[in-house]
Amino acid sequence: MKLKDKVVLITGGGSGLGREMGLTFAREGAKVGVNDIRPESAGNVVTEIERLGGTARPFVADVSSSAAVAKMFAEFIAAFGTIDILINNAGIARASEVDNPDLFMTHQKTDEDWHKMLATHLDSTFYCTREALKVMIPKQSGRIINMGSIAGTTGLAFASDYCAAKGAIISFTKSVAREVVPMGILVNCIAPGFIDTPMTAPIPSEVRKQIEQTTPIGRFGEPRDIAAAALFLACDDSKFMVGQVLSPNGGYVI
Repeated sequence: MKLKDKVVLITGGGSGLGREMGLTFAREGAKVGVNDIRPESAGNVVTEIERLGGTARPFVADVSSSAAVAKMFAEFIAAFGTIDILINNAGIARASEVDNPDLFMTHQKTDEDWHKMLATHLDSTFYCTREALKVMIPKQSGRIINMGSIAGTTGLAFASDYCAAKGAIISFTKSVAREVVPMGILVNCIAPGFIDTPMTAPIPSEVRKQIEQTTPIGRFGEPRDIAAAALFLACDDSKFMVGQVLSPNGGYVI
């Protein structure tokens, strides 16, 4: 087992990529904290992990709130005693539920939509990283894996807020990686392409076909493709990886 007795916290762990990473890490021996804003989603993944024979606990919190994150970390450390791995995975595809494509254009985005997108992705990554480092720095070890996106490496039309958040997360990763590597903490980023998850499910079929045609491998990725990358960055196989961006994307960005 590559993560035997390691303690991991996965934000947005109640579905999609977060769920898959939780299951993968549990199979490799990690104790998993499953964060989600939805109690039922977090609880369901914890149940799945326990059925595998693993150890997991739910932590319900809105990680875009600094106070909520501080409270969650206090509860997490009380439950597990430490944190070895943090995966900043929480995110949303859009800030509001709208069917009008015109509203995705930058000049139509509201202040509220802009701030919600950045808070959910970028603020949460900062808040959780800050709390994790308070534990990791004294023990001089730890791994932090931030979830970027090809949206942050190449840009996607009609998603300027999402792209801005993901691009910022990539830069944040590189800065913090330089800062804490002398303390035995490795910080890296994953920038997925289009993956089959609940987040991409609403993509219209004609748009999906266009994406598949644009992707050299000819299909969307699977959650396990990203979980495998996360496992690599979390275990000793990646001990020379510092501030890097792994991008499993089927060739969409080369």
